Amino acid sequence: MSRKIELPDAYVQVMEQYADANHQTFETAFANLFDFIQIKDESFQRVQIAIEDPKQYLTDPEDLNAPAVRQMFMDIFGEDTVGATVRCYYDEDRAELLLLDVEYDSEIPLWNILEMFHNKIPGMDIVDDVLRLHYVTDGYGEIMELIKEIRAELLDPEHDDSHETAGYYESIFDDPEQEDMLEDAMEDMDEDIDKGLDKCMNQAADDSANEAAEAEDEDPDLEGE
Repeated sequence: MSRKIELPDAYVQVMEQYADANHQTFETAFANLFDFIQIKDESFQRVQIAIEDPKQYLTDPEDLNAPAVRQMFMDIFGEDTVGATVRCYYDEDRAELLLLDVEYDSEIPLWNILEMFHNKIPGMDIVDDVLRLHYVTDGYGEIMELIKEIRAELLDPEHDDSHETAGYYESIFDDPEQEDMLEDAMEDMDEDIDKGLDKCMNQAADDSANEAAEAEDEDPDLEGE
């Protein structure tokens, strides 16, 4: 049996502001945040990414053709990493939807992956140890079916690859010690962000409690109920 979750008004206001700022529906932003909390400490070697309306993130997109758009997003997720094989699909005549399949030479913390692209929390799930990220407005809308459809097509050895670009990016690390230093830095960042999240949630809880207390003061009949 499903149960309805009721959030304090302060929590709802914070989530609504966050959803608006990230061009997401409230339900999508809420689900994305909870997905993130569950796997925030994980690391992944392979990542599949779907980005709705990719040109909205680019400067002067009207001057870019499809191959240029694909290359720019490949660079975003492939450059300055431990090394990566990147494959990108984008056919603007079919849909404003770009798909990436990235396999890194070694595992990368989720934080590192998310900071590559606007520090934005997307929808996320894990399928057969592959992290899937969905930068979409409505994580429950028709766009999700289209993503599934195109991913299935790309698995077909006979599919038309004229709307794809692929390449390999060399690692920026000369030796394993540099990678260890990066991991240590990310662990420190994780601790700082955890503290920030706790502070934000506690503040929202305090705000909600204060609102309830003020409402009780304004209406004496509520006392003793």
